[in-house]
Amino acid sequence: MSVQTYTVQPGDTLSKIAEKVYGDGNRWQLIYEANRNVIGDNPEQIQVEMVLIIPGQSDNGGGGANIWQLQDSWIGNQFINGNEKGDKWSFFDQDDPTHGYVKYGKWGELINIVDGNKIKIDVESEGYNPEEKRQRKAVRIYTDKKYNGGLFIIDLDHIPEGMAVWPAIWLVGTGATWPEKGEIDIIEGVNSTPSANNSNQSTLHTRNGCVQNIPNILNRDCNANNAFTGCGIMGPENSFGHGFNENGGGAYACEWLYDQTIKIWFWQRVNIPANVLGDSPDPNTWGNPYVRFNPCPGYFKDMEMVINTTLCGDWAGNVFPGGLEKCGGYLWDTKNNPKLRDAYFLIRSIRIFT
Repeated sequence: MSVQTYTVQPGDTLSKIAEKVYGDGNRWQLIYEANRNVIGDNPEQIQVEMVLIIPGQSDNGGGGANIWQLQDSWIGNQFINGNEKGDKWSFFDQDDPTHGYVKYGKWGELINIVDGNKIKIDVESEGYNPEEKRQRKAVRIYTDKKYNGGLFIIDLDHIPEGMAVWPAIWLVGTGATWPEKGEIDIIEGVNSTPSANNSNQSTLHTRNGCVQNIPNILNRDCNANNAFTGCGIMGPENSFGHGFNENGGGAYACEWLYDQTIKIWFWQRVNIPANVLGDSPDPNTWGNPYVRFNPCPGYFKDMEMVINTTLCGDWAGNVFPGGLEKCGGYLWDTKNNPKLRDAYFLIRSIRIFT
């Protein structure tokens, strides 16, 4: 390994330093990761006279900088009991902020380890209590740890499907009123059936000021207060729900760079690149993501990862044929509802690199 140092000069940014030493300002992340213990969590806070380590050209295999190191990994019961480092997920037990017909809590009967070491997360499809005001038990879990950038890789076999069903795996800023610190919806959709809604929607939600002028965007303004729509992109066919499940599942990767560029990839099971699920994933080898959101610096901070399924609610209910009331009737026409038996996540692993 060849290593040199650089003393920060007035007017320097990490991009300018990378341009000086590598001839490529886009490689600033490599310098940041090598000096994160000195710079801190905000790469914009470099100081004059700070001495930085500059990794050599040979340290990344001669290609683009692969900056990611494994930080957290969960498989099977590690989601609940904690991984080797003791990091785990907690249960959300408050009212659903999206007004779904669910009661969130630590429902042990809805989380099971199956097929060796996969975690299955269900919603209540049998035996609901009619006195619970039209609420079925459901699960929403979130990481105890917060993140300010990273590579998030999700390997799963099954995404909840069915009418009235609204599943999501997402990142949301903490410690402030939503959406002050942003939201990144990696996997989300509603009302998936064999004939409809089999493409994932990846969406950003922010406070006012983040605008995405990129191809195929559903709405350019990411302001969450604008009818809660955010700025979303549709993923490939069969990247969600019934189509995803019929094809044997797959993997998602979300790269949230420290300059606030956000990229998302999806692969069906048979097409997952070899290094995606290993200890050294390299986005430089994956080809183009299906979405590349442009940077909105300062809009995404202190984010936890969330897995949840709700029923009806503000999105699935309002686009249900006949509206929210019809959605509720669809859910409550029988105590034991076979319509919800496919409304489960089956997750192989989640790995986070920083």
